[in-house]
Amino acid sequence: MLGASPKSRKGAPVKLGSTKEAPAAVAVATGGGNGGKVPAEEVWEVRPGGMLVQKRGGGGGAGDDEPSPNVKPVPTIRVKVKHAGVTHEIYISSEASFGELKKLVAAKTGLHPDDQKVLYKDKERDSKAFLDMAGVKDRSKVVVVEDPEARARRLIEERRNGHLEKAARAVAAVTAGVDKLAPKVAALDASVRKGEKVAENDVVQVTELLMNELLKLDAVVADGDVKAQRRMQVKRVQKYVETLDAVAVKNAVIIRKSSEKAAPKPAPPPQQQQPRHQHHQQQQQQGPTRWEMFDLLSSLPSTSSASSTTTVSSTASSGAPPTNRLDWML
Repeated sequence: MLGASPKSRKGAPVKLGSTKEAPAAVAVATGGGNGGKVPAEEVWEVRPGGMLVQKRGGGGGAGDDEPSPNVKPVPTIRVKVKHAGVTHEIYISSEASFGELKKLVAAKTGLHPDDQKVLYKDKERDSKAFLDMAGVKDRSKVVVVEDPEARARRLIEERRNGHLEKAARAVAAVTAGVDKLAPKVAALDASVRKGEKVAENDVVQVTELLMNELLKLDAVVADGDVKAQRRMQVKRVQKYVETLDAVAVKNAVIIRKSSEKAAPKPAPPPQQQQPRHQHHQQQQQQGPTRWEMFDLLSSLPSTSSASSTTTVSSTASSGAPPTNRLDWML
């Protein structure tokens, strides 16, 4: 009969009275399978474009690893990319960014992602923008062209980075070389401070090696952190060279002092004085020589000669033997 309410029976569909009663009715209808539990509160998130959507992975009664039945899976779309007169079909997620699309295009065409300019509906798109927010759908057409300015900037940046890497390797090599020479400098300095003599060749050799490392640093051209490291190593090498110069000066003083202690004091040779002394004694023992006698006779006055003449004549007249003149003079 019309107007009579139908008998309620198990499994019969529930009649929805109004829109306000719909959630409760759905909850009652679906609660039987979940043991009468009401689904957990839905978690919402804001998309980059400002759209409010339900967070993925959320939902009532489903596990963390199971997709929520209330959330639709993200569809994969096919985008037709035209580059250099050739059209490529690329399968990508509808929620991906244009930067991810550039990477897939680079795998197809070989064009670097940074050198690409993506045009959709005659408008250049930023790499951080999303496909679905820009309106890209399945079988949408996108044009990719090469950006000369971006290519030039990338090449300059790569060249700059290459120079920086080369400079960094050069500075690292010099640092390793200076690290090997540092213990030798410390050992030479410690020996000289103790008053010990060191080999001059060792000081000269270590100094030359440090100067070679300094020349290598002068040839390095770098900026930023590499330049700061280069400046620090230059100061370090200069400090070691100054230390070796001080070591050379102290070592020269030690060598001079040791040579003065080892050298004996010079004494007058006795062989030169002894012959003169003996010769003088012999002259005193032998008496005056003939030349001295001649000088002595020549220096006598004339009276002595006259008296000697009379004496000789008197002795001659008396018949006495004549006396020796030299004996008398002596």
